[in-house]
Amino acid sequence: MTTYVPRSLRHGEEKASVFRYVGGSVGWSLCFFVPVSILFLTLSPKVLAAANLASTPPMGWASWNYYFCDYTEQTIREQADALVSTGLRDLGYRYVIIQECIAPARDDHGRIVPDLNRFPHGITALVDYIHARGLKAGIYTDVGPFTCFSKTRYQGSYNHEDQDARTFSDWGIDLIEVDFCNKPVEHSGKELYTRMADAIRKTGRPMLFYVCSWGEENPWEWAPGMAQLWRTTEDISYEPGSVKWESVVRNFELNAQHSGFTAPNSWNDPDMLEVGNQGLTAEEARSHFSMWAISAAPLWLGTDLTHIDPGAQAILTNPEIIAIDQDSLGAGVHRIGEQAGVEVWAKPLERWSGAVQAVFLLNRTASKAMLRLKWQDLGLLPRVAVRDLWAHNDLGTFENGYTTELRAHASLLLKVIGKASPARPIVYEAEWPGNLKPHSAKLLQCQGCSGGYGLSLSASSDMDTNEIIFPQVDVEEDGLYLLSLHSPRGSGSGRVTVSVDQGAPISFRSFQHSAKEDTMLAKTKLHSGRNVLGIRSATPFVLDCLMISADQ
Repeated sequence: MTTYVPRSLRHGEEKASVFRYVGGSVGWSLCFFVPVSILFLTLSPKVLAAANLASTPPMGWASWNYYFCDYTEQTIREQADALVSTGLRDLGYRYVIIQECIAPARDDHGRIVPDLNRFPHGITALVDYIHARGLKAGIYTDVGPFTCFSKTRYQGSYNHEDQDARTFSDWGIDLIEVDFCNKPVEHSGKELYTRMADAIRKTGRPMLFYVCSWGEENPWEWAPGMAQLWRTTEDISYEPGSVKWESVVRNFELNAQHSGFTAPNSWNDPDMLEVGNQGLTAEEARSHFSMWAISAAPLWLGTDLTHIDPGAQAILTNPEIIAIDQDSLGAGVHRIGEQAGVEVWAKPLERWSGAVQAVFLLNRTASKAMLRLKWQDLGLLPRVAVRDLWAHNDLGTFENGYTTELRAHASLLLKVIGKASPARPIVYEAEWPGNLKPHSAKLLQCQGCSGGYGLSLSASSDMDTNEIIFPQVDVEEDGLYLLSLHSPRGSGSGRVTVSVDQGAPISFRSFQHSAKEDTMLAKTKLHSGRNVLGIRSATPFVLDCLMISADQ
């Protein structure tokens, strides 16, 4: 869904966030993605609250990984109590998600009837218990007529979306997870998830919407603006309380392919955490948690918290690692490179300039391996301060890079602070839904585009209604900057202008052509910090990205 905002409403005090993200998988050198905050004077407080349910990745506990369907309401109560007693709640783990095996039947009016053996006191009483401990309650359903569990049929929400959403609202639910089993072949997942999103909105209760389609039908393309999070992968494990290292790495890397969709209120989910379950060594469990943190993934604990071992608890309660996951910028992770089986991943923190970054070093091999991290690969100038977030230790300032040795399947999660190189341009993808776009704009898959997508802008006699807004173009210093608009070769371009902070429009006058793309160039002054750039066109064309670089 795209939204056009009148110019009179685009600026002002930052009160609400609108997040409709679509992006692509790109290298660190290609793209940074930016958040948008803008005042929507016409929206009610209730709508604004619903739009900002997950400004950072949600955290909590979910029942499936450890218990599957072997649980009762007492199990859920004990796990809620453990979130409090272990201090996990106070670190941000607030949701308690009841997954699967909930309602085996419906009554004569079509209302779901919870399993009385599993929930003898009813769901409402259990939700009240969760809320009384300062926690939030999540529930589970499915796009099909039945959920995934096959031994006993449990009710899905197909053709009961409005009714079930009202029931969940009446129960006091705060999160609805919708799985993807038994989908009727005559419907798309997008259609059925849209039904549930509309049903949730009709209730008037702000409930987090979790699309669990396992990455089927590319939910990152259409779920932003509809849901706050979506699964990008299959399950890590299909056995209770057991996990394989290879599956953890697989889900991390698959999820990272869609990191352009990661942003406040729009989160990629590579599945629930397996830390504390059988199958992972202590090194692998720590690496697992680091992977999810640098990915800005939802942190769903998936183990028995009443018997968690001290090592696993220490991993899950590391505040510096949690802070990487919860960084307010909400950036996704990008792969920098690999040396002798050691992978380097990074993401910016705090600001999109990249002066502060989280860097993840992962040894995929079965033996020790050395790695030399070069600052230039991160777009940083020499002399960078390095902190080890697992050791809680400042390692010092290093001139040109950092060298370390990692044990098999071990990793490091570092925070580096330096100065971004002015030679590295920042690229803002046009398709990123945090941009403000006209209603007629269409998302296109684009093989030659830097993020894998382009944005098609149609012809309009009114240039103001054919404008795309890049709301946070961030530069370090006041000065003259080179702006370049990139389009697939031959996609069309005509009279295109740019305005900075609603100033006078500047025409793109210079053109460059290559075998794959057309580029339009302009120069303008930008001020240190946030600049709002508006790109307008009088003719149709496909925009790949806007690139900002210092004028040399």
